[in-house]
Amino acid sequence: MAKVWRDAASLILTARTKQKSTHMLNGDWSNIFDYQVLMLKRSSKSKFMPNAYVFPGGVISKSDLSKDWVDFFHVNGVHASDLEELAVGSDDRPLLMTADSPAEPVKRDIAFRLTALREAFEESGVLLHTTTKAGPSSQAYTFQTSQQLHKLRKKVHDEPDEFLRLYKDLDLLPDIFSLAEWSDWLTPTDLHEQGRRRFDTIFYSAHLPEKPETILDEAEISSVEWTSPSSILQQCYARELWLAPPQVYELCRLLNFRSAERLAEFCMSRHKQGCVSWLPVRLQCDDGLISLLPGDSLYPKVPDLLGNPETKSLSLFKGSLKDCGDISSSLNRIEFKDTYECHPRVNISPANGHVNPLDFQEFVAEHDLTDGGLLHHHDCKACPEEQQRFCHKQSQGSWTGDFNEKDLEKGRNQEKKSSFDDANKNIKP
Repeated sequence: MAKVWRDAASLILTARTKQKSTHMLNGDWSNIFDYQVLMLKRSSKSKFMPNAYVFPGGVISKSDLSKDWVDFFHVNGVHASDLEELAVGSDDRPLLMTADSPAEPVKRDIAFRLTALREAFEESGVLLHTTTKAGPSSQAYTFQTSQQLHKLRKKVHDEPDEFLRLYKDLDLLPDIFSLAEWSDWLTPTDLHEQGRRRFDTIFYSAHLPEKPETILDEAEISSVEWTSPSSILQQCYARELWLAPPQVYELCRLLNFRSAERLAEFCMSRHKQGCVSWLPVRLQCDDGLISLLPGDSLYPKVPDLLGNPETKSLSLFKGSLKDCGDISSSLNRIEFKDTYECHPRVNISPANGHVNPLDFQEFVAEHDLTDGGLLHHHDCKACPEEQQRFCHKQSQGSWTGDFNEKDLEKGRNQEKKSSFDDANKNIKP
């Protein structure tokens, strides 16, 4: 099968902060997490997912597969057997882990870790390094000046080969050892509103003891922010910013972990169980859209990985989102009322030792976060059935413009300048 997508890697990077309480105090979201996650806002000029908030990441480079990396690790006391330990032996592997050529000198378990590190440095200026091949926590290098950081970041952005030279010059070892596989997402075959670009992206997790200095890549990124998982999800549902759907699903997974230590331990103990490429299969309902994921009752037994670029319409389900849920005993899907109302619905046992995403509204209610109007996004699931039927009749056909309007695609996150300092404070409706 010839690939019609590009292989990529992304990094879910968290940094420890101070936790003040297990419950919200005076509307402060940051109280209930002792870490924050790095989020980047893509430029409005981006050809894929313009203006979306995403984790740092990008496509693999030939330089990430260079034998020079193997030689560099060997010189620094990391031998082939040490690198072999990073290879996940599970039978469940993403599509991108299959080498394009038997002659690739670097195993893809290593190469994609290097891709994730390089892209994180290019887009945010965060350079992860280590002095040992053990430990669940990374270190971020502190540059002498912002000017030095900016110069070196741009050099690596322009010439990926310079990433290896950077570690050599700084006498550092890239911290591929603390990165743990988290998940893998393959762009849907029918995401026509984003053009024909598709990516198979493996997500890694990494954890820092404190927040480092960041600097944005002005060519591709318009904002670099640290925020708690609950804060950025709340802002998305308040329509103050837009998150790409995989980010919503993964941030809802992070809601399971309020402790940075517990999150890091989980990541390192789980990742050896592997993961597979998830291809969302989109289904159009009368009042919204569904992205079906593996394990869902309606997910095809053999999904079409290639798709037909000439097919412009989605598969249809005659009924509402609720109707579609009622006939499905097993749920692993993302439901959309519009581009902001994006909710994971999952009731299956998670595969590969992972955790399911938490329902944001239930998370808010469980942790007493409803005072001060924080819970002002609307989730139809919380309404009585009679109200749902009424809204369904009003909304039939009206939602589709949210997914097809080009101006909306380009204008997301433009109406308001989101302040992540304020995001951790009580937001009035």
